[in-house]
Formats: sequence, C-alpha cells, structure tokens
Amino acid sequence: MTQTILPTVGLWVCAYLVGAVPVSYLLGRFLGRVDLRRRGSGNVGGSNLASQLGRRWLPFVVAVDFIRGAGPILVGQFVLDMGDHAWLLIATPLFTVLGNAWSPFLKFAGGRSVGVWSGGIVGISPSLFLAALAAYLCAWLSSRRSAESLLLIMCLLPLACLFWPSSWLLVGSPAQFASFAAIGAMLILIKRLVSNGGPLPSDASRSSVLFNRLLRDRDIADRQRWLARAPDRSSDF
Repeated sequence: MTQTILPTVGLWVCAYLVGAVPVSYLLGRFLGRVDLRRRGSGNVGGSNLASQLGRRWLPFVVAVDFIRGAGPILVGQFVLDMGDHAWLLIATPLFTVLGNAWSPFLKFAGGRSVGVWSGGIVGISPSLFLAALAAYLCAWLSSRRSAESLLLIMCLLPLACLFWPSSWLLVGSPAQFASFAAIGAMLILIKRLVSNGGPLPSDASRSSVLFNRLLRDRDIADRQRWLARAPDRSSDF
C-alpha cells in the first residue's frame, strides 16, 4: 500500500503546483505589462487575458491548461503505472484545478480552471470531451452566452459520464468519471461565487452579485462595462 500512497501523494502535490503556476497572469505581466488582477474582470485566467491583450494568446493558454489537466493522468497511468488504482488517478486533476483556482503564488487568487478541468476530461475520455464541446458550441451559437452555456454543460456532464460506455474511457469507470466531473464542476462554481475577493459593486445588492456570478460569471449583467472596469487590487502587493 505504501508503494501506492507515496507516488500518489507526490503526483497530487506536483499536480497542484503545476496548476498553481499563473500562466495568464505571467503572460499579462511580461507581454503587456498588465496586472490582470487590476484590469477587466480581475480574473487571472485566459478570458481576461484575451480581453486585455487580444484573443491571439487564448489558444496558447487553452493548450497549456489542457496539458496541465491531462498530463497528471497520463503520467500516473503510463509512468507511475497507477492504472490499478483508477480512483486515485482520476482524482489527480482535481488538485490541478485547486492549484489553478487558488494559487499560492498569487495569495490564493486564481482563474476559473475551466481549461484545466477540461484537460482532465480529455485525459479520461477524449470522446466525451468532444461530445461536450459540440454541445457547448451548439448552446453558445444559439444563445451567444458563453458563461451560461458552460454552466449548462457543467450541470449535465456528470450525468452523461454515468451513461458513457466504459470501453470509451482511458481510465476508470463511468461512476468514477462522473465523480470527477461533478467535483470539478462544483469547484469551478465555487470559484465563480467567491471570485478573487475584493469589494462588491456599490450599486448592486449582494444577492444580485451572487446571481450574476453564478449565471454569467461576473458581478454585473453588462459585460462590456464589466470588462472595461479597473478593479482596485492595491492590497494584492
């Protein structure tokens, strides 16, 4: 048992630290001299980076997040030979999500971790990821509402995992996959609600802010005004 526990704990710690590296924040600092905590949504993820420096950097950030999400599963399965302990292996990307959402390098600020969570799904079942991506694109094309479409997919995905054929999974069982999807989605929604701290808008009630965060992933309904704001993050330094 010890031979399994030690590599697993080491993999979880590495997954957390790799996820905690604030890629979008660093790109904003080095490429545009922009502190994402002080600009736009105040989020240090790829969406805020794209709004501040342009969408040309978004594919790179998404690719890095996917690798960070899928990488721990692939390392655990093919390097550490943890295939017989699938439930431990499937839990690994959740630590990457935790590190990305609450990074110790940014005083536990972070991004929403959607890309990292999606990478974990790719590492478990590429086919289900493609199906979920297609469903998201259909929802987005019909509504042009990204956050709301993502919320819908996050709510439906654990159920889809339960009915996904076991032969289409690279590791684990449908029930284990559903647990990963549900816990990962819950962490993302918690991050939406608590955000990265800071004062609430003075012209909005707490209930409306929480509703907008849950549904739209921002504090106010007006997206353009939200992205154009300059949050006060002086306490971060």
